[in-house]
Amino acid sequence: MIINRKYGTLRRYKKIGEVLVKYGFTFLADSMRKKGYIPKRVLKVRKNPSYDNWGVRIRKACEELGPTFVKLGQIMGTRRDILSAEIIEELEKLQDQVEEFSFDEAREVFERNSKQSIEGTFHSFNEKPIASGSIGQVYEAVLTSGEEVVVKIQRPKIESLIKDDLEILNTLAKITDEHFYKNKAYSFQDIVEEFRFRIQRELDYTLEGKNAERFGNNFEQNNELYIPKIYWELSNKRVLTMEKIKGHKLIHKVTLENPKLDHHQLALDNTNLFLEQVFIYGLFHGDPHPGNIFITPEGKIAYIDFGVVGFLDKDSINFITNLFIAVGKKDVDRIFNIIREIDAISYETNTRRLKEDISFFITEYYDKPLKELKLGTALRQFMDIAYNNGVKFPSQYILLLKALISLESTVNQLSPRFSIAMVIKDFMKEIYKRKYHPENLTKEYLSYSQDVLFSLKYMPRQVKSILQKMEDEKFTVHVRDEESKEISREILKQTKKTGNSIIVASLIIAATMILIADYGRTLFSVPLLSWLGFLLIGLYVFKQIFMND
Repeated sequence: MIINRKYGTLRRYKKIGEVLVKYGFTFLADSMRKKGYIPKRVLKVRKNPSYDNWGVRIRKACEELGPTFVKLGQIMGTRRDILSAEIIEELEKLQDQVEEFSFDEAREVFERNSKQSIEGTFHSFNEKPIASGSIGQVYEAVLTSGEEVVVKIQRPKIESLIKDDLEILNTLAKITDEHFYKNKAYSFQDIVEEFRFRIQRELDYTLEGKNAERFGNNFEQNNELYIPKIYWELSNKRVLTMEKIKGHKLIHKVTLENPKLDHHQLALDNTNLFLEQVFIYGLFHGDPHPGNIFITPEGKIAYIDFGVVGFLDKDSINFITNLFIAVGKKDVDRIFNIIREIDAISYETNTRRLKEDISFFITEYYDKPLKELKLGTALRQFMDIAYNNGVKFPSQYILLLKALISLESTVNQLSPRFSIAMVIKDFMKEIYKRKYHPENLTKEYLSYSQDVLFSLKYMPRQVKSILQKMEDEKFTVHVRDEESKEISREILKQTKKTGNSIIVASLIIAATMILIADYGRTLFSVPLLSWLGFLLIGLYVFKQIFMND
């Protein structure tokens, strides 16, 4: 039975079905037709003789289907943990190859959303866009006050097109999951939902403006990074007006051939600025390619385009920090346990094979000097291991890896012998020192005790819920014979940790009460007795928990 749909959506279904058939995805088009998404009379499903490899076919289909599918392909081109290298290689070639829309259309979008005319707002407005993308176009203009700005105007009707395409993408994902990926660690419906969240954020230019302001606030006291000003009175969901950055792109003939610039120092500053974004602020530029980084006449680094940014909470920052440290120490078991702690490993993953692959990865780089290490190559290999073993990382971590790869490419163009791996190592040393500074340790212990008490408070409810599920026969446990011993050891280990946690929580509460009471002599405004208590607790935690991983 054919599902009732408006004519425009039905026509879009037909177009997508024709492209799927054209590039050999006949099984999807046929399923759409059989399920009634496309009337049988408007789409002929036929077999085609031969095709390029999967990656080429997917890329060509995305290019032909337009902005939504190009964006999806670009995002999927970063997911080496869930797609093969063959497909990734092709998706990385996707560019925003879309036709420019007219200035009259741009004017209509600006004036309808800003409630003011272009002539009354700007002293001059260049009708030729300086950049055109799948979502919008960028124009140069001068305000009546004389300030030079750039104005980003959204493509007409792009929101309705993306809305219809998301509906169709969800249909395609559901069909694919039902027929081919029932036992995968991920589902294509989850991927489409993640894409929906991201593309909807990109469609709201006010969010991009707020991202820029947050960067500006974070680096307000930094003399090396410059963030353009947002003109909120001329910005809204469809229009973004920001200060025009004067200077040249970081990778530009004028910059690269300027003998007065220290290119090695520029590469170092650019890398350190990015690492600060990740490990200090938990907010990083998600697309630091050469086109988005400028060098001002004063020699400052300036960012533009804050549509794609990454967000990391405290736990995520700790995970990434610990993973870098574990890789640096070449500790395979620790790397494995860190990955497991974020639930990236599914019950289908062969843990023995995963450990072996990590061990081979570490061995390959064991004796290689850091200054010779190509971080991008190593990260790609690490993600290939994830793909081959069904390990799925959170999207923000993947965005970070992509950004690091892009960053390395950028700084190596500035200074070919520059080693981003060496800079990361030195930066991690500082992060490590800061993390284990007594003041920060005190805060961590207090936070840890609160978490333990919270867990203890709600543990009876969680146990009751599990028992209820077991009674209702809704509780399923997946166990492999070859891993039963390992699981038993892990249960014993976690039981021991729980007991230790209760003891430590009690000790922390006692030390905290002394801290609050301000009893006796102090050091850095903290009672010496509390220092002693926290020191003993720290040694106990380190020995009983971390050394026994």
